[in-house]
Amino acid sequence: MKILFVTWDGPQVTYLESLFLPIFKKLAETGVDFHIMQFTWGDDRRIEVSRQACAQAGFTYQAEIIWRRPLAAGSLLSALRGSRLIRQAVHKHHIDAVMPRSTLPALATLLALRGSTLPMIFDADGLPLDERVDFAGQSPTSLAHRFLRDIEAQAARRADVVLTRSQKAVEILQARAGAGTANDKFQVVRNGRDPSAFSPGDSCSRAKTRQQLGIEEAAPVLIYAGSLGPQYCLPQMLQLFSHVHERRPDSRLLILTGSPEALPPALDVYPHLKPAISVLTVDATAVPKYLACADLGLAFRQASFSMRAVAPIKLGEYLLCGLPVVASDGIGDTSTLVDPQIGCLMKGMGDAELADAADWFVDSVLVERESFRERCRAAGLTSFSLDSSVEGYRKAITLAGVQRTLSP
Repeated sequence: MKILFVTWDGPQVTYLESLFLPIFKKLAETGVDFHIMQFTWGDDRRIEVSRQACAQAGFTYQAEIIWRRPLAAGSLLSALRGSRLIRQAVHKHHIDAVMPRSTLPALATLLALRGSTLPMIFDADGLPLDERVDFAGQSPTSLAHRFLRDIEAQAARRADVVLTRSQKAVEILQARAGAGTANDKFQVVRNGRDPSAFSPGDSCSRAKTRQQLGIEEAAPVLIYAGSLGPQYCLPQMLQLFSHVHERRPDSRLLILTGSPEALPPALDVYPHLKPAISVLTVDATAVPKYLACADLGLAFRQASFSMRAVAPIKLGEYLLCGLPVVASDGIGDTSTLVDPQIGCLMKGMGDAELADAADWFVDSVLVERESFRERCRAAGLTSFSLDSSVEGYRKAITLAGVQRTLSP
C-alpha cells in the first residue's frame, strides 16, 4: 500500500524526523510505502535535513514552501495550491491513500480528492485550532477559526479513518463531525519512541553522565525536557523544585530546552536555586542519556480544553528511561496512564499540591528508586514504545484498506 503523508511544519519543529519517520520505517517492513509532502517555511538548510532523513528512511520527499504573506491568506493560498500538488503526487506515485496531518493539509486533501473514492486517513493530531484559542489569543468567533473548524469537521466525516492522540479527542471530533459519523472510524495512536534509544541504561552509564554534569552520584536529580512557553508551567516547576531543595539541599534540576531565554526571568523569584539548576540545549540523540541519569521527570502543562486531545511526547520518553513522573491532570489520557506506582498526578497547581508532590518524591521515589525504575520502564514499553505506535497506525491503515474494498 502506498500512502502520501501530507504535513505542515514550521522550521522549529522536528516531528517528521523524530516522531513520524521511525514509525513509518517500521510500517515499511510490513509493505507500506510512504511518500512525504511537507509544507514548510523553513530555509534550504532545514529542508535539506528533512530530505536527507527521508532518503535514509527510504522514502521520497517533496518540500513545498508556505506563503507567509499576506499573513492569514498566505497559508490558505498555500493549502489551495497544495490540492493540485497532492493530485499530481497521487498520480505520479500511484498512491493508495492520503494521510493529511492537521487541518490545513486536510483542506488541501479534501479539495484534491473531490469526486474521488481514494481512501483518506485524517491524522487530527490533537485540537490545534483550539490551541490557538487557548494559548495564542485567537478569537473562537473569528471568520478564520470558524472556517477551519468546518474543515476539521468535514475531514472527520470524509476520512475513512481519523487518528487521535486521546480518547477524549475521539469524543470531541465525533461530536463536531455530527450525527452519523461512525465511532469505529476513530483510532487512538500514541507518540511512541524507540525503547532501544530511550532506555534507563545501567548504573555505570548513569554515573558517567552525572560526572560529566558535575552532579554527585547520590544527589536527587529532577529533569524537564521541552519548550518553556507559558503553557508549560515553569513557575510551578521551580516552586516544586524549591520544596525538594528545602528537604534535600544537594538536589539538582536539569532543564533540556531549545528556548533557554525563558528561564532567567522566572529564576529571579528563586535566586537561591540558581546554583542548583543547569540549562542545556542538546542534540535530540543526546536527550535519553540525560533523562536516564535523573530521578524524576516533570511533565507540567496548563490544563485547557485543547489539552484534552494531546499526548505529551515527554511522558513516554521519561517512562521508557525509567523515570517516575509528576504530571498535570487533564492532559490527554494522562490520568489513565499515570498511577501512584509510576507517578504523581497533579490535579491542582497550588503550593500545597506542589509540596505534597515534593514529599512523595523524597519519601517514596528516592527510597525505592530501583523499584520505580523497573515499573516505569515496564509502563513505558506497554503504552509508549515504538511498536505500540506502529500497531495503532497499522490498524488504521488496514481499516482504510478494508473500507475501500467494501465501498461501492
